[in-house]
Amino acid sequence: MIPFPIASLTGITVLVTRPQPQAQVLCERIVAQGGAAIALSAIAIEPVHGDAPSQEFDWWIFISANAVQHGWSRLPLNSQTRVAAIGKATASALARRDVSPDAVPESGSTSEALLAHPAFSDVAGKRVLIVKGEGGREQLLETLTARGAQVSTFDVYRRCRPIVDAASLDEVQRRWMDEGVDIVTLTSVETLRNLQALLPAACQDLLATAAFVAPSQRIIDAARAVGLRGDGCLAKDADDDAVVGAIAAWHARAR
Repeated sequence: MIPFPIASLTGITVLVTRPQPQAQVLCERIVAQGGAAIALSAIAIEPVHGDAPSQEFDWWIFISANAVQHGWSRLPLNSQTRVAAIGKATASALARRDVSPDAVPESGSTSEALLAHPAFSDVAGKRVLIVKGEGGREQLLETLTARGAQVSTFDVYRRCRPIVDAASLDEVQRRWMDEGVDIVTLTSVETLRNLQALLPAACQDLLATAAFVAPSQRIIDAARAVGLRGDGCLAKDADDDAVVGAIAAWHARAR
């Protein structure tokens, strides 16, 4: 008799820190795979209002799904402009708008991964618009400029620490202390910082020893620098498939 297959996340609890509504979608994926999920959004996304650059560009580069959500409809349609996505999650956001990007890294969702794409090896004289959130790294802008591109940026959203009511934080603390949290999602350095600031004092030591999953080594290194000692699991990308896959692989090893 063939035994009924065990779902890949059976028996583990995941603290999901994505912004809403993305957090709810990831929680549902985790539950569908047999796991339990606790949502504590440690970052919020707010639109930034402003006029898009009016000149024509050879490339639009979207650095996140949020950049697509808040920026795509504000750009002037131009069939000659090529479109790049920094990773699969961003490419999926474009696909939902019936846009097939011309350049996506084969793996990873970092500036370095996109800069390694052959499309950006020779950009001298090209006009490039980076559609992004306020702040963030300058690696993409600086490297493309050094390669001879004429680079502009268009900030379409800002990341901020959400306001979480005391009752919600108490509930997270109760569940963490009663049921335990096996692994925490950390999809940006800012999410990590906000999470540490939001969590009640009783959860700080629990966070320090919990496993965590992140889509870049840079985030893992930042977590180590602020005292997280649990397993650091590297996801291949920032999209839900990659995050759930990394959690499942970690769970299989930890059994």
